[in-house]
Amino acid sequence: MTGHVVIVGGGIGGLTAAIALHKAGAKVDVYEQAPQLGEIGAGINVQGVAMGVLFNLGFNEADFMAHDMGDSIETTQMEYYSVKGVKIADEPVGRRLGDKHPQLSVHRAWFHNTLVAKAKELGIPFHLDHVFMTFDKNADESINVHFEKMSKPGERQPSITCDLLIGADGLKSPVRATLMGEDVIPRYTGKVIYRGLTKIPALISDGSTVCNAGNEVFNFIAYPVSDSMRKKGECYCNWGFAIERPHPGDQFEDWRVAVDLSDLADDLKKLDGVSYGGFTPFQIAAQTDKIIKWAMFDRDPMKSWDWGNVTLLGDAAHPLLPYGSQGATQAIMDAEALGVFFQQCMADGSGIKACVKRYSDYRCEPAGKVVLSNRNMGSTAVLRVAEAEIKNMSKEDQQTWAAANGQKLYDSVIKEYRKGLPKTASMVPASKL
Repeated sequence: MTGHVVIVGGGIGGLTAAIALHKAGAKVDVYEQAPQLGEIGAGINVQGVAMGVLFNLGFNEADFMAHDMGDSIETTQMEYYSVKGVKIADEPVGRRLGDKHPQLSVHRAWFHNTLVAKAKELGIPFHLDHVFMTFDKNADESINVHFEKMSKPGERQPSITCDLLIGADGLKSPVRATLMGEDVIPRYTGKVIYRGLTKIPALISDGSTVCNAGNEVFNFIAYPVSDSMRKKGECYCNWGFAIERPHPGDQFEDWRVAVDLSDLADDLKKLDGVSYGGFTPFQIAAQTDKIIKWAMFDRDPMKSWDWGNVTLLGDAAHPLLPYGSQGATQAIMDAEALGVFFQQCMADGSGIKACVKRYSDYRCEPAGKVVLSNRNMGSTAVLRVAEAEIKNMSKEDQQTWAAANGQKLYDSVIKEYRKGLPKTASMVPASKL
């Protein structure tokens, strides 16, 4: 085996895997379906543990902070508010919590651009306009991967032969569907999330905080994603509003559905007691040029990611509900583990299949536990717990209650959730991997 790896999907997880495997000695090709890279997506939070992975892979913090590249903000804390705007609890994160590495709030596209730049610097081939169709195996166990053009549907792209195929192709992964047969329709959670990016002439909290308000039925999250704007006293604000809604019908897991403000205005006004930088959630949403609605569906965790010399990574392996800021982080941790085990298995002669097995054994179950925790709203579950106690209280009584019980909630809900999150491969002694 030569160790030629094909990665289907050039997102955050796919590119991190390409860089990790390249550094582990693999020949890597990345195939992305988009005909060209554009500024898609909204804001993300990347946990310090994932940033540590990227630093170990050769990135510098400045790569993500530079105003002409990532323009990230170093996140310092999370804040949780009741529907009436009373602070229930706050949570220090990143270096403020004592972590070695920063947690970052950043526009997904800008973060992705930083990874693209590193891949190009390393000479990793990045092939656009390649839609994965299927794969087949040869007698020698090598894999033929077949593609078509997205720009010209039905027109074939040249097939590629490799030793290891990785599906990093997202929530509705065609690689996963090929491996598992007809993909099982996931369970609708009963909620949709509205998302948007808007510029507001004020800072949110101290300018480096993620703010979350509401309860189990609806909650509004907002945080800044541009350090250059923060330094001007302004906020490029990423926001999301999760709320119960009827089944979306044919709008099945489509994150590109644009909606009018009227679709959520009345519900947002229920949070008029909440202030982010002097603006209510409704006022923030009202200044947004494009609001996207995405129905939240849930899939059960897999028991294994081991298909011999084929495996999955990121959302393709463990689709996560958008709680706890874990999507990009867990994908980066998958990528690191693949690099670690590839290097081990090529060095000890056990080969590609052993690499996939070790990777699956190490990451599948822990990532599955994050999937289950996020069904319970992750750290945002503190809003549900608090609501059960304070729902019928006046704002003044809520403040009194929060002063007496906020820290207990942090310890019992938020801190407990963080404690259960998996560690990266680099944090575990080699003898235990």
